[in-house]
Amino acid sequence: VQALEGVDTEVPILLAASAGAIPAAALLVAALKAKKADLSQAQLSLGFDPLGALASKGSLPMSLDQAYDQLADLTKWAVAHAPKSLTLVACGRPYHESGANAVQDLAFTLSSAVATLRALEARGVSVEDAASRMLVRLSVGGNFFMEIAKLRAMRVLWAQVVRACGGSDEAAKIHLHARSGLFNKTQFDPHVNMLRGTTEAFAAVVGGADSLHVAPYDAVLSQIPSDQGRRVARNTQIMLREESRLDHVVDLAGGSWAVETLTHQLCVAAWKLFQEVEAMGGMLSLIHI
Repeated sequence: VQALEGVDTEVPILLAASAGAIPAAALLVAALKAKKADLSQAQLSLGFDPLGALASKGSLPMSLDQAYDQLADLTKWAVAHAPKSLTLVACGRPYHESGANAVQDLAFTLSSAVATLRALEARGVSVEDAASRMLVRLSVGGNFFMEIAKLRAMRVLWAQVVRACGGSDEAAKIHLHARSGLFNKTQFDPHVNMLRGTTEAFAAVVGGADSLHVAPYDAVLSQIPSDQGRRVARNTQIMLREESRLDHVVDLAGGSWAVETLTHQLCVAAWKLFQEVEAMGGMLSLIHI
């Protein structure tokens, strides 16, 4: 309850707790109930990506089957009680922060998402329900036009996967969350990170991200960034919205020959790699190599 003090419960809330997402989600729901929030209208992003967490940490505090069991139960609960909430995640951050290029980032994230769809379908959750509650989280790097095209390509690839699995056009609509990357941030001159974070935030908005997290410029110096770092990160987004008015345009990059061509090239290359990964047994087989 204290964490939500002063927070309008009608505002979308994203909970990023990795493998601890399920107990954290239970605490969040309990706190919202204590505030007498209407869960049927709440826009929550819960859950986690088991394969992404495995790739990032090397292990999980539970078995992979148990993780998918919990996510299936959470999704079934959301279908009945919180229909506007997202309970599944496909996270590309572990691959991006490990040096993956845009094609690898897309293919690996897509393969992880497909693994979750299959696991939940085996547990009685339809593709329609699972796909419509999937949050795709991607990190954004410094290659400006490439990152714009990457986000746009993910929308195309996700729709292609969902339709191939029998999902509707509505379920094929992606919920895309972008975060400024960390691996290109410097500890030696952290103020430079303000500039990098700004261009990455700009690329994320132009690429069509539904939500955005800009990391504080001094996040690489400490697990707890300074008040100034958090303030600059927040104000970066506010300036892009309120002063640059980027939210007043439906598709900022639509019709750009360069961006459209690059997006198409990424789609083709990422789909080919995705098929190769699936032929090898999916992301789990790659993580275990």
